[in-house]
Amino acid sequence: MEPVKFCVECGKPLPAEAKHCPNCGAEVSDLHLTPSADVQQVAPAAPPQGPPPQPVSAGPYSAAPVAPPQPAQSASYGGPGAAPRSPYASPAPPQAPMAPNYQRARGATAAKRLGGGFIAIIGGIAMLAAQGLFISKQTTPLNLQNLLSVGLGLLCVVSGIVALAVRGWVPVILAALLSGGVFGLCGLRLYQTVMELQAQTPAEATAWTLQSGGIIWIGGMMLGMVAFAKAFQSLFSRR
Repeated sequence: MEPVKFCVECGKPLPAEAKHCPNCGAEVSDLHLTPSADVQQVAPAAPPQGPPPQPVSAGPYSAAPVAPPQPAQSASYGGPGAAPRSPYASPAPPQAPMAPNYQRARGATAAKRLGGGFIAIIGGIAMLAAQGLFISKQTTPLNLQNLLSVGLGLLCVVSGIVALAVRGWVPVILAALLSGGVFGLCGLRLYQTVMELQAQTPAEATAWTLQSGGIIWIGGMMLGMVAFAKAFQSLFSRR
């Protein structure tokens, strides 16, 4: 097999009888003959590949890696822009619904009340006890005046019970008028008792007051008058 010649300038194959390269015109000599079997095209060598770069650990002076921005998440426990909460956090306890009659109950509790009820009851009981002593010891004959005194004691007890039971402005005003009537009757009966004591001798007045229970009678009437003062005062208070 005839060897194939190649141009040493451009590397193109040459005809067998060529003296000059038909491609670049360079002169062909026998020294540049290269058999085709020995001609090998050397492929460019691939650049040497080293080991893959290792991640550099963050040192004390290295910058911390910046995390890629995360897409905005909707607030699961609040409105837009609410701070995120842990899914393991215990939810707030549900509030008990307000009873429909709550406001009505508050209004009933805060209704107007009348004072002096207990004082009137104690005063009436004292007057009834004194009249019982008078009748038992027969220091005073049973007559219309004594019956009126017993009725005054009962009226004082009733006014005290009414004062404790009523609520609201209209019932309170009516109960205050009843307490005012007891006040007037007690004042009138107390005046009559003082006049009767002045008509007696000092020894008889002292014996009636201390031994026959007159001091209880006088104290009961005074308590009935104080009860009206407390009731009148409660009309102008905020309670």
